[in-house]
Amino acid sequence: MGIIIGIISGMLWGLNDVLTNVYSEQGLFSSATFAVLVFALVLSLMQDGFSCAGIYTYHHVRGSFKENLAKTRHKNFWPLVVAAICAGPLGMVTGIMGIAYAGPVYAGVVTSCYPVVALLLAMTLLREKATKLKILGIVLTVIGVMFISITGVRSGAEHIVIGLIFASCAMLGWGAESILFSIAQKTTTQDVSWLLAIRQSVSSLSYLVILSFLLLFDYQQTWQVISQLFLPLLIVGCVLSASSSYLAYYHAIKRIGASLGTTFNASFIFWAGIFSVMFNITEVQRSFILWSIVLIFGIYFASKGNKNFAQVAC
Repeated sequence: MGIIIGIISGMLWGLNDVLTNVYSEQGLFSSATFAVLVFALVLSLMQDGFSCAGIYTYHHVRGSFKENLAKTRHKNFWPLVVAAICAGPLGMVTGIMGIAYAGPVYAGVVTSCYPVVALLLAMTLLREKATKLKILGIVLTVIGVMFISITGVRSGAEHIVIGLIFASCAMLGWGAESILFSIAQKTTTQDVSWLLAIRQSVSSLSYLVILSFLLLFDYQQTWQVISQLFLPLLIVGCVLSASSSYLAYYHAIKRIGASLGTTFNASFIFWAGIFSVMFNITEVQRSFILWSIVLIFGIYFASKGNKNFAQVAC
């Protein structure tokens, strides 16, 4: 059952990436960086905002809201704040911008490497020991990403290089968040879902702050973009697929461990490819499938045995 749930988490996030791409194509009237940034901020705000509201409601109904709130301390709150910045403006926003520019398939290839970034940061900052298997995983991951990216660039897709740059920022943000979330988790007995809700609350606030500054900077253009983004079906699809993927991912980690859970979650690049074909967005080449398999094995080997690398941005 844990394996099935893990596969579902990857499938839902792959669907989310594709829906995000469809949303950007239908909602954006301009491919200018400013318009894409506003779109990414609005979608990130909706996804994190609705998700954390749902978690808080769950704890309220369960009667554990006050208990978890009382256990919140400075020593685990501030790592979550920094994690929220890494996962939010640096991770989620640039990830969505990467999808808008490069498409869900090639942007997903880069962002799926967050476990390897987390491992490298752990080896550097936390002095985690690098085993031969982990080193092999890092090498395979780098090779997989390199060849898939080359294939993407050769495809001639417009703005793909810009998209890959944004996706790389998201990969770095989610990798750093994994470490910070792990540090916060070790200092408390609170539910992981509560910590996730705090992280998402802070990231939602950061989106609001940035959007407020953009409105002050250029009200007309910012509001013009926002007014074009009310597409109810796509909003519901993006929010539900993202929230459901969060829940499935955590259940998978609980049942089969972080190594397999993370690997199945990272399989969203396959599902993004499948849904992209189904939605007539792009064609998946054989070389993509081959190097994606290499990439998945690399992620598995790199994350094997590291139970504290639990990604919460997805």
